[in-house]
Amino acid sequence: MPSIRSLRLVALAGLVATQYAHAALDYTVRVAAPSGLSGLLSEHLELINRRDDPDMDEALLASLVQAAPDAARALLETEGYFKARVSVREDGPHAYAVIVDAGEPVLISDLTVVLDGPIRQEPDYQQRLAAALEAWPLPLDAPFRQAEWTGGKKAVLRLLVADRFPKARLADSRADVDPDTGRAELAVRYDSGPRIAFGALTVTGLKRYPQSIALGLADFREGDPYRLSKIIDYQNALEQDPHFSGAVVSADFDAIKDDRVPVSAALTEFPRQKVELGLLYSNSEGPGVRVGYDHYNIFNRALTGAFLADLKQNEKTVSFGLGFPRNRDGYSHSANLSYKVSDVQGLDTQALTAGVWRIRQRGNIEARIGLELESEQSRLGGIDQGHLRAVLLSYGWAQRALDDAQRPRNGYLIEGQLSGTLGGALSDTTFVRGYGRAAYYWTPQPKFGTFVARAELGQVWAADTNRVPTSRLFRTGGASTVRGYDYQSLGVPGPNGSVDGGRVLGVASLEYQYPITRTVSGALFYDAGDAARDWQTFDLAKGYGVGVRWASPVAPFAFDVARGERDGKLRWYIGLGLAF
Repeated sequence: MPSIRSLRLVALAGLVATQYAHAALDYTVRVAAPSGLSGLLSEHLELINRRDDPDMDEALLASLVQAAPDAARALLETEGYFKARVSVREDGPHAYAVIVDAGEPVLISDLTVVLDGPIRQEPDYQQRLAAALEAWPLPLDAPFRQAEWTGGKKAVLRLLVADRFPKARLADSRADVDPDTGRAELAVRYDSGPRIAFGALTVTGLKRYPQSIALGLADFREGDPYRLSKIIDYQNALEQDPHFSGAVVSADFDAIKDDRVPVSAALTEFPRQKVELGLLYSNSEGPGVRVGYDHYNIFNRALTGAFLADLKQNEKTVSFGLGFPRNRDGYSHSANLSYKVSDVQGLDTQALTAGVWRIRQRGNIEARIGLELESEQSRLGGIDQGHLRAVLLSYGWAQRALDDAQRPRNGYLIEGQLSGTLGGALSDTTFVRGYGRAAYYWTPQPKFGTFVARAELGQVWAADTNRVPTSRLFRTGGASTVRGYDYQSLGVPGPNGSVDGGRVLGVASLEYQYPITRTVSGALFYDAGDAARDWQTFDLAKGYGVGVRWASPVAPFAFDVARGERDGKLRWYIGLGLAF
């Protein structure tokens, strides 16, 4: 007589055998349909996506085969094919083919979008209606698709609630589809609800700094028309302000009173003071030390003061800065003073620079205008170049539009600068300087890597180039410019092997970054550029090489090895942060 243990083993073996038998019921399904539809059926048809079902048996398979034509026709209708013919053919034991004759899709013959309510009284009503029609994804004569029909209704509603009418709703929608004629008539109607304005702005979380800082960053006042973009801009401005480490801005639509919505900003403050100590190293400038000190509430007026000393082997800089909080007009102001001593490529300079700036930042765009004073003493190749002075009116514009600041895959950086002396006033010569640079990131698919393109372009127009401060001229070469050459080694040849600055600059770079791990990528790159006396003597220096990119927790890290075509030498570079 078998033991209880033996019976249990037999029962367990029987259960495993039964489950194996269920899992062993295998079958294949082939879809014969136009290429644009075969993927839809392969992804959503139950007969196909239940092939790995452990509960699959002959009865369940037979029911799925029987239901497949109706299920396929329902899926095809979502793509506008309302007269499709579908059959399932058995090609062999447990081998099936779904045969599709899609026919012609139903096309949009008429579209009506109606905006009702107080929005009709707005001066820009016609523009709002035109924007709604432009956002609609199903134009006339396009195939009717269920996903775009649903998405279109949401897209128009988003436009309404984002600008003055956050209580807008979809009042009615109708899609009249006639499979016999192959035409569809669409109609949607929205009720805008009341026109909403901003109510009172409440700020919480402040302990160290006056409330005026946070209020001054808001680009709206009580009674201004409600716009979602203003809320987003305010959130970004608070997060970028040096006084705050975090911010949450929200509009309370449940508390609307007299058609005004109150807004709240919950803030987390930074400490009043910060000290920075660090070691620096680059292959072009050697080792160094950094000492920094920031105070975020000078005179208890939320003025930001900064001191920074960068002491490197070839360059030493000491700078002071004073920043004023942004006013309600959207502008902030700053002043700076710096002293720099450098000896690079035989050009030895001592420069004192001061400036005052008026700055406007909105979202990812910063614009600034300022007045700068520069005083410089220089020696080129051991020959004294004298004392140079310049007073300049300067304008700068920059935009950073990246999907990820630590590891960008798509987006761009762009910056432009234009400055010029105020005639001959307090300047040794008159000149105008223009400079621009850009970087573009493109990732067709994350697994295929990222392409990076970089460019720089600059020119100085001067009455006497020899009297232009060297910091306003151009030199290039090094880690973030033309790799394969020493730091600032490309320029105008000077006495005793030195390199002077040129009036023109041009740099271009193309790089391919291929993923190795989630945070590490390899890189292949080709750079070309030069700085010269003029465009007639401009001669591209080319370099190419390989590198490694690491998305470190601190900042993007880069290590490159490059060969310069002019001398054939290999040089290596270390960089921390983006190109600019």
